[in-house]
Amino acid sequence: MPTILCIDNDANFLELQKSTLEANGYTVLIASDGPAGSTLASKSPIDVVVLAFNMQRMDGGQVAEVLLKHQPNLSIVVCTDFFDAVPGWLRWFAAACVEKRHGPDVLLFAIRQAIAHKKVPAQAVAA
Repeated sequence: MPTILCIDNDANFLELQKSTLEANGYTVLIASDGPAGSTLASKSPIDVVVLAFNMQRMDGGQVAEVLLKHQPNLSIVVCTDFFDAVPGWLRWFAAACVEKRHGPDVLLFAIRQAIAHKKVPAQAVAA
């Protein structure tokens, strides 16, 4: 089953994402900030990153730059309360941008689409 890395500084939302994704059969890793998420992504094969934009220490754009530098084929789903704050370049690179208020069904759909359109499996990149 695909591995999803969720990076968000909202602990309650992070746990909700984790339980929802695990209930749908995904392996889920969580990180409470960008540096922790970047470290996890460098150590584990990841299929999709669900990335909050508005975070302390590193915002979602900074995290995406680090992740894409090391894994250019990584699928990123931006999940945010602040859609208008997400820069255009990140919207272009992201597999999807979803607003948190739309709930888990929209996020699950975005993740399924990101996985379906992924060009290189995470295991092949990690090998």
